[in-house]
Amino acid sequence: MLVYDDNRNFYRMLINAPCKISFDQRQVMGICKDLSATGMSFTLKQQTFPVGTFLEIEIESQEREIPSFSAQAEVIRPAVERGDEYVIGVKFHKMN
Repeated sequence: MLVYDDNRNFYRMLINAPCKISFDQRQVMGICKDLSATGMSFTLKQQTFPVGTFLEIEIESQEREIPSFSAQAEVIRPAVERGDEYVIGVKFHKMN
């Protein structure tokens, strides 16, 4: 499903895909909620990051024909608590 918000320059794809977040030589698993050409949001159960934190993000493809996604990203807004998880928004600096 594609969503377009008038304040955004790019469409967002709403997805629920597992993603691996790497930082400070550690890794945690999250769920990517939406993805666009310039950034994404994901949820984590017990982890937040300060604004300005740089992360490595990987989303493994479930299809052989579609390559996996990886990016270097920066946290751009404070985490929002929703129930038992945190929603984190990042912008991409480099996609591989």
